[in-house]
Amino acid sequence: MNFNLNQWYSEKIDEDAIFDYMGRIEDEDVTNILESIEQILQDRNESPKLFKKIFNVLVELVQNLHHHGEVPSDFDVSYEKFGVLILRDEGTQYRICAGNFIKVDGLRLIRDRIDQINTLSSTETQSLYRIILGNDQFSEKGGGGLGMVDIARKSGNNMEYQFFEYNPNFLFLAIDVII
Repeated sequence: MNFNLNQWYSEKIDEDAIFDYMGRIEDEDVTNILESIEQILQDRNESPKLFKKIFNVLVELVQNLHHHGEVPSDFDVSYEKFGVLILRDEGTQYRICAGNFIKVDGLRLIRDRIDQINTLSSTETQSLYRIILGNDQFSEKGGGGLGMVDIARKSGNNMEYQFFEYNPNFLFLAIDVII
């Protein structure tokens, strides 16, 4: 059975959702999304430390959507970059949900990378971050694997993830980060 994005999205945006976005992820959209969330967090009078932690993780997730999101040819949109971002206030914690389409052949690399990062202690995560910063090797999309390491480093928590089959060539990747 194929993944129903609209159903998944509607299940995520219950009363805990304080921000939600599903759509195009181009440069101007990234700016608008981050400005909107910044205003929401300021209006909620979060402590500067928590504000910075949430905002920094959001920046990394939105950049991942922008740089790595793809759109299947049978997905009915007229743009090339698509993503989902939801910020939820769950009382004692915030949950950031991000999602985008990826090619099936990218599954193993992404899954293995997240699993590897999730096994690291905070000290090991910090060390890996410094190693990647110092190696000066970057992928064709601009990163050296730093984004996911930075998400784990800044959130202090493991990334939760799921892959949903969209069609034979594409999966929908959903990542949740708790802060």
